[in-house]
Amino acid sequence: MDNIGVKKGKTILAQASILKRAAAFFIDLVIINMVILFPFRSIFDKIIPETDSFSKTLDFLSNNADSTSITVIILLISAISILYFVILEKKLNQSVGKMLFNLYVNSQTKDLKYWQLFVRSIFLIPMFPFVLLWIIDPIVMFFTKENQRLSEILSQTKVVGKYKV
Repeated sequence: MDNIGVKKGKTILAQASILKRAAAFFIDLVIINMVILFPFRSIFDKIIPETDSFSKTLDFLSNNADSTSITVIILLISAISILYFVILEKKLNQSVGKMLFNLYVNSQTKDLKYWQLFVRSIFLIPMFPFVLLWIIDPIVMFFTKENQRLSEILSQTKVVGKYKV
């Protein structure tokens, strides 16, 4: 890499690696699972009967998808998960996973706004049409110049890495 015009010892922001982003997101998911989902396990055990296979559990959820208690719990978990990203990224410009890989969320406008951080995280709502982002976001990432997800394009944000030169 040619560092023309960049002084030694200076820190620059540059496009973040897809692998680093994926690893950071995986770490964030583990944290969300331990801190947010774990407390709800006992509630789910009471609502969803114990089955010996994933397909039986999926059948139960499909047949009882209109259950108010399941919907409320799912929305509550989604809201808390979104708040995890919104609060950390607003205050620190990074989540815990991003911290470990020296990644930051930048706004293409002046400062990060709450609406931008919410739009970045709407894929965490496990309901139609947001679940489509589980497929669309990663696909779009591979076809954009700066590896942006669709939700990042819509929110005018991007994830960058901090590198010392």
